[in-house]
Amino acid sequence: MSTIDIKDDRPLVELLFNAEKSDLDLLIDYITDNGNGRISLSSSVKKLLVEAKENNEIDEDTLRVLIRELQLFGGNSFANLFRKNGVDYAEIVDDVLARLKIKAHKTASVERKESLIISKVFENAWDKMSDEDRKKILDSLGIKSLSSREGLEILLPRIGLGGIAAYQVTAIVASSVAAMVTGRVLQVAAGFGSGRVLGALAGPIGIALTGIYSVYDLANPAFRVTLPCIVQIAWIRMKSLQNLCDSCNHSLEQNAKFCPQCGTPVGA
Repeated sequence: MSTIDIKDDRPLVELLFNAEKSDLDLLIDYITDNGNGRISLSSSVKKLLVEAKENNEIDEDTLRVLIRELQLFGGNSFANLFRKNGVDYAEIVDDVLARLKIKAHKTASVERKESLIISKVFENAWDKMSDEDRKKILDSLGIKSLSSREGLEILLPRIGLGGIAAYQVTAIVASSVAAMVTGRVLQVAAGFGSGRVLGALAGPIGIALTGIYSVYDLANPAFRVTLPCIVQIAWIRMKSLQNLCDSCNHSLEQNAKFCPQCGTPVGA
C-alpha cells in the first residue's frame, strides 16, 4: 500500500502524519461523506478509511490512500466523474482558486493560496454575521470601535500575514465547514475562550458556503469535496505553525511568557 503513487504530495503526507486524530477524522468524513460513501469512491477504500478512523489506526499507508482519493476528486469533472487520473494537491488548490475567481501570483506558495481561500470564504460570510458575532471577532483581535466594513478591511490583510489573526479566522472557517458537513465543530477553541463562538458562526459561514457552491459548483460536484478538504488542511497547517499553550491550546504571541487565556507560564 505504501507504493501508492501520490505524485509530488510527500510533504502533505508529512503534514498530516503529525496532525491530531480529530483533524484527520474530519478529512476522512469529507472524503467518505461521513462514512456513507460516494458514487466515485470504491467501497473497499471507504471501508479502509472508515475502519482506520474508528480503530484509531491512521498510519502513513492510510494517509497515502486518503491523499490519493483527494487527488482523484481533484481530477474529477462533471463530464467525467470516474476519471482515473488524479492531480496533485497544488493543482487542486489552483482549481479551487480559479472557481472562486481568486487571483494569486504565479509564484505564490500553496500555503499562501490556502490563506486566500480562507479569506474568500470568511469575507463571503462576514455580511451574513450578526453585529454581535462581528464584534466578538474584532474584539478578540484587538480591533475596536470600527464599522463592520472597516473591521473587515483591516482583518483580511492580517490573515495573509499569519499569526494569531490568521489562526483564529482559519479556525472559524474550518469549524464552520465542519459543522455544515458533519454537524460538529472543531475541538480547539482557537483563543476565543469557548467553542460556543465557533459554533455560533457555523450558520453564517454555512450560508456563505452554500452560496459559493450554488455560484461556482454548477458543473463540478467534486468541488463539494475539495473545498472542505483544503480548508481542513489549511487548519492543520496553521496549527503546525503556531506556538500553542500546552494547557489550553490558545495561540501565543512570539516571546510570550504567560498564556493570556489560562495564565499558564509558557514552557512550564
